[in-house]
Amino acid sequence: MADYTDLAKDIVEHVGGKENVKNVRHCITRLRFQLKDEGKADTEYLKKRDGVVTVVQAGGQYQVVIGNHVPEVYDAVLKQGIAGVGSVDIDEGDDVANGNLFDRFVDLMSGLFQPFLGALAAAGILKGVVAILAAIGGENITASGLYVLLNAAGDAFFQYLPFALAITAAGKFKMNQFTALGVTGALLYPGIGEQIVEGIKFLGIPFALPQAGSYYQTVIPIILAIWVASKVEKWAKSWMPTVMKLFGVPLLTLLVSVPLTFIVVGPVSNMLSDLLSVAFNSLYGFSPVLFGAVLGGAWQVMVMFGMHWAIVPMVINQLAVQGFTAFFSPAVLPNFTQTGALGAIMMKTKEDKVKQLAGPAFVSSLFGVTEPAIYGLTLPMRKPFIISCIAGAVQGAYVG
Repeated sequence: MADYTDLAKDIVEHVGGKENVKNVRHCITRLRFQLKDEGKADTEYLKKRDGVVTVVQAGGQYQVVIGNHVPEVYDAVLKQGIAGVGSVDIDEGDDVANGNLFDRFVDLMSGLFQPFLGALAAAGILKGVVAILAAIGGENITASGLYVLLNAAGDAFFQYLPFALAITAAGKFKMNQFTALGVTGALLYPGIGEQIVEGIKFLGIPFALPQAGSYYQTVIPIILAIWVASKVEKWAKSWMPTVMKLFGVPLLTLLVSVPLTFIVVGPVSNMLSDLLSVAFNSLYGFSPVLFGAVLGGAWQVMVMFGMHWAIVPMVINQLAVQGFTAFFSPAVLPNFTQTGALGAIMMKTKEDKVKQLAGPAFVSSLFGVTEPAIYGLTLPMRKPFIISCIAGAVQGAYVG
């Protein structure tokens, strides 16, 4: 295996030295530095340095593009005394991206999803295979053991995506991973949807589940839940006697953060979904073309936040009353704008690792599974995601 020690030393020296580095992590092809002062970095030198493809300053990060051997270079950089995110206990907030709110959001989402993008893309491809089998074979296939097992293999990762997010979010927010899994497990507890009926209260405070009826396959509520839990855990650690911390900190974290999530995140999600539902219903009555443009352009963003469930009650009601619905029509094509963006990335990129990730994500997007595309490529790159939303708006307007 090649020795990247000299390259790592040179990179650290020309980003301003290790005293200028808050921390570093890597994605598919890039070293992503959080620098105290980007002005101390010698960008022009690094761009010309052998072993470095280019330098990108975006999302509050100083990104040194390496290529497909970035993991080896990353390990060599850590040996220079640099803190890797999740490898040491650094002060809270040190690994938060600089820049505007959108930059910070992109940095957060990419950091949470990148560790399991490969598995996510693989599950998406399996879901596509299952869809083809069902379309071709009908009931003869769907009742077979082959279909049942492949469906479970493809659907499980999406169903229990919150558990994967709990692990990565725990690392991001600096809390115990197993406590984070405990919080998430409470939100996904089997049968809790049947137990939480209308009017039920926790110590006199009403609470409810999101529009979907559960927290399965959700993203934002889980991230918020772990963020709240991390604050509670840090607070508990600050005053609890050492002899009690082993069990006392997780106990207090669960006791406080789980009810807070059900009481605050649930009602807020429901309120936002209701507002979206009313807004879209009014917009459709005013102009189906405008409705299509707005829904088509916003669909991928709504999916990211789980707010697309706001449309589901309207769809179900229309199907029950009139036997058909047009509300979902503008949402069909935006999935394929991600496919187009991925195709462009695959044709234009010179980075092998990007092509390797774009391939499975491309296949997944053909079957409407766009999470690997969004979180792995188009959203971190920003421009492809924005273009896909614009294209979705144009297609939505046409369908409308």
